[in-house]
Amino acid sequence: MSVSGDELTGQRVRIYPVTRIQGRADIEVLFDPHHKVQEARFRALDYRGIEKMTLGMSPLRVPAVLSAACGVCGPFHRLASCMAVESACGAEVPPAAASLRELLCWLLLASTHLATITYCALPDFALPMSDAAVKNVTGIYMVDQESVSRLSRAMASIDEAIRILAGNRFRVPVVLPGGVSRLPAPSAVEAASALLASCEDDLRETVRLAEMLTRRESRMMETGTPLPGHYLCSVTDGLAALIGSGISAAPFSGGEPVTMSPAEFLSAIEAEETDWSFLKPLRVDGLDCQMVGPLARVNMGFGQDTPLAHLERGRLLEQWEHPLDSEFFFLMSLALEAVWGWEKATRLLQAASDGGPECWTKLQPAAGTGHAVLDSPRGTLAHQVELGAGGAVADYRVMSPLQFSYRTMNKHLTSVAARSVSGIDISEAATARLQLAVRSFNPCVPCGTH
Repeated sequence: MSVSGDELTGQRVRIYPVTRIQGRADIEVLFDPHHKVQEARFRALDYRGIEKMTLGMSPLRVPAVLSAACGVCGPFHRLASCMAVESACGAEVPPAAASLRELLCWLLLASTHLATITYCALPDFALPMSDAAVKNVTGIYMVDQESVSRLSRAMASIDEAIRILAGNRFRVPVVLPGGVSRLPAPSAVEAASALLASCEDDLRETVRLAEMLTRRESRMMETGTPLPGHYLCSVTDGLAALIGSGISAAPFSGGEPVTMSPAEFLSAIEAEETDWSFLKPLRVDGLDCQMVGPLARVNMGFGQDTPLAHLERGRLLEQWEHPLDSEFFFLMSLALEAVWGWEKATRLLQAASDGGPECWTKLQPAAGTGHAVLDSPRGTLAHQVELGAGGAVADYRVMSPLQFSYRTMNKHLTSVAARSVSGIDISEAATARLQLAVRSFNPCVPCGTH
């Protein structure tokens, strides 16, 4: 922890680095002259400007460039970029290609969440009172080898299924503008199905572990600071989806969701400027602030086609009621969504031979605009593209999950700091508490600053 240049007045303290997140960031706590917390805010310290690299480029090349926006979320940026370019060109993707894309999204959701549980979330829940030196996956392995082994087995199986179906876990090169480069052979579908079947027991036990730890730690982690604003995600028929037909938002304080079409949603977004972070918060007209990601989707609900995830969500709501408005549901949300993604992928694999032989539609780039809105593991992601008269990219805009959640995160962080911090000498316990509040939003700084 280090003090900023304002250290002589004691009115600003910087907590750096924020650990167990993607990217480089700090937490800045501002005090009034009486050393009372005035504000706490998460500051993104990286800037890449990768969307600016696409200007003047052929739209057919853009998805490969945008896939490098983030090492974790790259496949979702690639898909969103493909969908935006297809929208601008007025092209429709063959059903078999759309089905494979969706299948890969569900597998990537499950894999990403299992990794986040293992390396980012579980240390806070399994070792809440431990020293930072042992509060990590190695420390957990020393006291609970079985849980880490179970998570690792499930991750390895799902990642191998992705490799078999897509060729690469991190860039998913099979996805390209117009569809996919190939469809999986029956032998690949059979192998992937067997790998997913081997995960079931490990995923069920992961949910049980998350439920036990959530119940055990809820009193310890509860700060009396409910999440403000609205939860928001992509939906189909009013239920959470990764590639949905609309976007819904509902208040954490209770109330019915409001659903918008993708075009209405994008027209309601306004970017704000800050002089203290490389990240631009996004405001959605009509919402005071919003949170996206796993907890938002769990609050929105799962369908009956994923019975295990639907059942476990019902058990969670029986105990804590709807809507879930506390950060200590972070671990449980990740575990539920890992099961949700696994069940969705299993069902799509069972129908993998029903999509027809076509896998790609040729695009003819010309002047036009296009967009795509979907949900990545970390939440709502939007891409907008404008093509010039020659078909080259004239403008490109990426709107990331962290940008959507940023204002809610900082409001919540300020509330937690007001309860946890006493004076400018911030204790190690208060520092850990603030970092936990940040991690409960599952932030990805490279996505946020792209």
